[in-house]
Amino acid sequence: MLLPGTEMHWVTFGFVCVELVIFFYLLIHHFARPDNRTISLDISLIALLLVYNITGGLLPDPNLPGSFFVQECIAYATGFITPAYFPYYVYKAFGLEKMEFHARRGVVYFLVLPYLLFVTVFAISNDLDHAKNILVIPVVYALWVLASLQKSIRYKYSYSLASRDVKEEAGVLFFSLTPWVGLPFIAYFNLSQSVEATVTNTGFLLLLALHVKQTVEQVKNEHKRLIASETQLLTWNEQLQEEVDKRTKELERISAEERILQNCYTYRLTVREKEIVLFICQGNSYRQIAETLFIAERTVTKHVQNIFDKVKVSNKLELLNKLGATAVGQPC
Repeated sequence: MLLPGTEMHWVTFGFVCVELVIFFYLLIHHFARPDNRTISLDISLIALLLVYNITGGLLPDPNLPGSFFVQECIAYATGFITPAYFPYYVYKAFGLEKMEFHARRGVVYFLVLPYLLFVTVFAISNDLDHAKNILVIPVVYALWVLASLQKSIRYKYSYSLASRDVKEEAGVLFFSLTPWVGLPFIAYFNLSQSVEATVTNTGFLLLLALHVKQTVEQVKNEHKRLIASETQLLTWNEQLQEEVDKRTKELERISAEERILQNCYTYRLTVREKEIVLFICQGNSYRQIAETLFIAERTVTKHVQNIFDKVKVSNKLELLNKLGATAVGQPC
């Protein structure tokens, strides 16, 4: 069942609509988070699928501009280019280092060059069926990529494929590559457009879904780590503030004691009298001072009276003010 006025099947049109929605969603996400480089891989993949479906669905059509040869070349070009992107996509998006050869050179040797050979044979023979024999090259190459894909996954996970996530990734990657292997057979045996669209799009959309899922999980984990870092940073900040306050009070106390001792030196107080002055500034009673210095309380009282006489004051409050302390127990 074709879309009215075109050669595009409704199934193909349905995939185009779905992929357009995904494409614009990914674009919005990309503009919202331009620092996320992996999203550009998904945008490229969905864009290639759109081009593949539109050209493969509409061409060849005698009502459209261009000769049969040109239209077929365009349609087959997208059929070669889309799977050519697969090795690069899995190499970058899933971190499969062992796929580097296929991502950078293999697709050129075994997809791009065979496509040029396909066009050459088609142009010389003017026989599409004869040119389709070239498709055996990408089929054999696809089998090689499948083997490399298996080795890459095993290498990535240190040859341990026991976890559920690893099995899921491996299954989706192999399933998404299956349409690539089957695409030349579909083209060679002229199977319906709906079969081709269903087989190819389902695999690649599953691949896209897996990558999006992994990206979401990665973002969630990064968010959790960020929250944990903020909590830790807040705790460190509180601890640092407490330490700063503690050190500030200690410095203030030391500064006040130095100022008081300097004033004591001005009034020529003895070493013992200086000690008693500091204890008075700290808010200690005569009894507490006596117990700390292991002397009689009466001796403390006598020392205090001598201090009053030298500083020329009559009580502790006047003494504190004159020596540079604002209040008992709170030197400044």
